[in-house]
Amino acid sequence: MKRLAYSLKLASFTLLLTLFFSISQLSAAQREEGSIDDLSRALMTYFPKISGKVTALNAGQIEIDLETGQGLAPGLLLSVFRKGARFHHPVTSVPMGHFEGEVGHIEVLQFESPRLSAKSLDATEEIKVGDLVRLPSTKITVGIAMESETANTFLINQLSFSLQNTGRFQVRRLPTGSTEKTAFEAGNDYHLGLSVSQEEQQLRVNLRLRNATTGKELAQMALTIRQSEESGLILENLQHQLFEQRLKK
Repeated sequence: MKRLAYSLKLASFTLLLTLFFSISQLSAAQREEGSIDDLSRALMTYFPKISGKVTALNAGQIEIDLETGQGLAPGLLLSVFRKGARFHHPVTSVPMGHFEGEVGHIEVLQFESPRLSAKSLDATEEIKVGDLVRLPSTKITVGIAMESETANTFLINQLSFSLQNTGRFQVRRLPTGSTEKTAFEAGNDYHLGLSVSQEEQQLRVNLRLRNATTGKELAQMALTIRQSEESGLILENLQHQLFEQRLKK
């Protein structure tokens, strides 16, 4: 067990990733090297903190001016809020702000800073000019699944753990081959699909991030994990360690 624990710690030093990003906003692919945690941080860039206000409604399309927020991908889910009554300090009666109520969710269609266009998905009330827009206040729910059967399930476990550790995501493991519909029915906002193939000392991984409600693809990433001699042992031992952890539950 000590050797397995040591091997797991060693993984962050011996697994090197080469990330090739195919991002809808960019004309050329970006290339980057790093770790599984770097991959998590790359996924986080698709969910920047934003604030904006609805400025126009045109034939079912919602126009929004952003005060903060950059790099929004089509398919991103945002929440719409409406200001309510003022609330005051209970002792001094000094105004402290406004109550807010969530009107519903919208999907980004197009973004050209500082403006974006969106469509309504599940509004409980009619969205109006002046309503506020931002990311949902709750954690981002992601259903993650392998697209086909593979023995290299250590990767999906590591990525799930890394995403959870950011504090921004709630990750749910889905059965192999699960689609966006499966992710949506399981209560997720997004579906993250992974496929893995092995070639000699390399693992080739493809990832697709989609809106679970509409199926819109936000991102497609391809990466290569290059294994050193030490990481070859890690790949063999991670499966065994995960199996032992399940037995203890």
